[in-house]
Amino acid sequence: MSKSDDEMPPLEDDLTPVHQLTSASAQVRCAAHSTPPATNTSAIHIDSESSDEDEWLEMEEEGEEEKGCATCLFCEAMEKNSTALLAHMLDSHGFDLVQFVCNAGLDQVAYIKLVNYVRATKPSPEELVVLKDTPWDEATHLTPVLKDDLLLMFDVEGLPGRQNEVEEDMGRSCEGASREELTRIVLRQREVLQRLLQAAACLADGKKQEGWQRTVADRRPEEDEGYFNSYAHFDIHHEMLSDRVRTEAYRDAILGNTELLKGKRVLDLGCGTGILSLFSAKAGATVTAVDMSDVIYQAMEIARENKMDKAITFSKGRLEDLELPTKYHCIVSEWMGYFLLFEGMLDSVLYARDHHLMPGGILMPNRCSLHLLGIEDLESHKKLITFWDDVYGFRMSCLRREVVKEASTDVVKGACVLTSAAQIAEFNLMTAQPSDTEFSCPFSLTAKRDGQMTGFAGYFDAHFDLPCPVTLPTGPNSTPTHWKQTIFYLPHPQSVTKGELLAGHISVRRKRREVRSLEVTITWGDQTFKYLVE
Repeated sequence: MSKSDDEMPPLEDDLTPVHQLTSASAQVRCAAHSTPPATNTSAIHIDSESSDEDEWLEMEEEGEEEKGCATCLFCEAMEKNSTALLAHMLDSHGFDLVQFVCNAGLDQVAYIKLVNYVRATKPSPEELVVLKDTPWDEATHLTPVLKDDLLLMFDVEGLPGRQNEVEEDMGRSCEGASREELTRIVLRQREVLQRLLQAAACLADGKKQEGWQRTVADRRPEEDEGYFNSYAHFDIHHEMLSDRVRTEAYRDAILGNTELLKGKRVLDLGCGTGILSLFSAKAGATVTAVDMSDVIYQAMEIARENKMDKAITFSKGRLEDLELPTKYHCIVSEWMGYFLLFEGMLDSVLYARDHHLMPGGILMPNRCSLHLLGIEDLESHKKLITFWDDVYGFRMSCLRREVVKEASTDVVKGACVLTSAAQIAEFNLMTAQPSDTEFSCPFSLTAKRDGQMTGFAGYFDAHFDLPCPVTLPTGPNSTPTHWKQTIFYLPHPQSVTKGELLAGHISVRRKRREVRSLEVTITWGDQTFKYLVE
């Protein structure tokens, strides 16, 4: 294969400053309500914007000055704020820090390292712009060189899309800003500072910065509002409950191993309608069911309707924010997303394991494997990809590239399987860490016949390694599930011959801003393809 003009552009690597909120907890007994209560029973309590703003505005009104100063990177000049300093560096030194950050694609932590590197090593602007590598990308450069350095608090988030806006802001002084604008500035800088403090804590703990990773626990409640709301509607639960492969696998794992659960405490994480709680209660366990979505109110009614409300306690809220009263012998959760890792709910399972599982306890499932194979589906490729080459006589190739970049979810027919399958990852949930969800590995596939390869398909298997073991398969050679398969289409079909070895490399990482989504990079031959699973 050879490189072509249709090779996809790289994906944006954007990182939002982390601002984690610690919330109060609340538990709701199933028997307490027959309908959703009028008051908010959520386990998450969020301070109102007005009180938050009042707190910071009060500081401003008391005349409290900002600590620190904005000192130039290349001389001793000092300005009262970061935007004025950016203008100074542009005018006096011909150095556009905003443009440099945008061109280098720096996230907030990399920007902090850059500032400290420049202050420590003192390169000239001319020397800095011609650097061919990133010597500032060392954990040691997280330590501030200047105390209370305001330049470290400059928010670079979104700069590539706000270049003109930032340049306009450089000409404005904070004295002209409204109270509302000042409040936003202070709150935004507080988020950036929080990110810096977390990175510094990581360094203080002796961890490499590269090993630190944002998880779903670091997301603000408002960031996840849409995610949890999507599980409040009955249609998604109808789809999951109608998936017999999925539901019966959990049923068989729980009811086929009742000796492990009878008289024990079970935590059902992300309980939804409560089906796994019902299975567990039927097996003789005492269950705590947790869900952030409002569907938990229906789960309460369902438990009462089936006379299992005495065995099941419901706690509404995000697991990471709840104060559960005890530890559990078993944690059961149907957390798997498309391509296994989409949605990032594994983070919460691992958090529950570390904080709420008793020594010697079990997880259901306890192991998952992720697989990749090649497919030949010319009909679907034509319908989704080639379609854009001729739309009523017009070419729309720009849309073709965007469509290819987005991974598809569909059922791959057995007849479309073109190659052998390769396992690209395995997760032992008893020992896995959130950082394990990002990985790179080679793969090797063998063509089963001559054909036109139109893409790769990814799927997973979930394993319950119990006395009565159960496996939940989602591959194309098994009964279809609601997960289907995740398809990564090639821009153009590629010819393969029977017995041909297809060697490549796959990299899976989480989007820096939206950690529930995935960025997948597949290299095959001399081509590299980048995809989003979102």
